[in-house]
Amino acid sequence: MDKNYIRKEILKTREDIEVVLKKEYDSIIFKRLINSDTYKNANKIFTYISFGSEVDTKEFIKYALSDNKEIYVPKTDKGKREMVAMKINSLDNMGVDKWGILEPKTVEEDKIGEEFDLIIMPGVAFDKFGNRIGYGGGYYDKYISRKNIKCPKIALAYDLQIIDKIQCEEHDIKADGIISNKEFIKM
Repeated sequence: MDKNYIRKEILKTREDIEVVLKKEYDSIIFKRLINSDTYKNANKIFTYISFGSEVDTKEFIKYALSDNKEIYVPKTDKGKREMVAMKINSLDNMGVDKWGILEPKTVEEDKIGEEFDLIIMPGVAFDKFGNRIGYGGGYYDKYISRKNIKCPKIALAYDLQIIDKIQCEEHDIKADGIISNKEFIKM
């Protein structure tokens, strides 16, 4: 199936999750993540800040910061279609980009991270082989490839986002695991 068609259908379905059910699923995914050895063994974590109907990462970020983990989040340059990972100490003092996504307001050279123990990847759809469909900008694929990052890459997803097979391209970066409200799929 066409990636754009899959992206459109999954986003529509994800947006239709009832608020109470979404909170329940987010809680299950959060607990699976923080109880995983992948999280426990990580000190430097690069994660997206959730937006819209995505699996909530804000509670995870707060928890990880209180657990003395170093947390990095994306700061994008939409003109160059690139991003950097900026170290944060809280979700305060963030700006909102043109799509309404929270991100650090400025790029501070001394806070840019490039080596991580864990990356939490966003995405719209995933298969059980680690293939993913993102939002179409290729930011994570470009970033991980450019920096040659080898740490575990985990996706957080609702079970409805996991489909049978995604046709991937050579430049697509795969997830090493997917934590959903049903299971932790390890590749």
